[in-house]
Amino acid sequence: MPLNKTTKKKENILNAASTIVLEDGVSQLTLEGVADKAGVSKGGLLYHFSNKDALIEGMVADWSESYFQDIRDMAYADDNHEGKWTKAYVKKTFYDSDHNKQMNSAIMAAMFLNPELLEEFRRQYDLLIEELMDDGIDPIHATIARLATDGLWYSEILGLDQLNEGFKKQILYKLSEIIEEGK
Repeated sequence: MPLNKTTKKKENILNAASTIVLEDGVSQLTLEGVADKAGVSKGGLLYHFSNKDALIEGMVADWSESYFQDIRDMAYADDNHEGKWTKAYVKKTFYDSDHNKQMNSAIMAAMFLNPELLEEFRRQYDLLIEELMDDGIDPIHATIARLATDGLWYSEILGLDQLNEGFKKQILYKLSEIIEEGK
């Protein structure tokens, strides 16, 4: 379905905010800078997001909702019921680095500027953990896979030890083995 003009403008604003955080850092996230990068007036930005907190909250909501929805879609599409949530979480986090970068920018902005804006993300993550713990595999195996995946994700957020794709594939294979062993 094509995006309407308002939705497209809002998406451009969110993309501009993410780009600023990723390229210049959280401290450079200003409404003026976002408006300029998005090609809208500051008034146009304020029409969609009344202040910086609303902008960051929009970033977190937009990127995390699509992230968690993708995980749900992957899990529901998996015919093998045992471990499907764990596999979906691991695969989504390992393979969608472009989306993850934008979500990471939103999380960084919220973490550094107003951690309360992460409440919806935390709620979604808690729901995911519930699914992982009731995933038809040993919860210890699911937790090991989740924590290893979280570690990769945190490394990416902080710009630590950027793994090459071949090595990431080997890690993913090993995590798949751990998930299978938990059945």
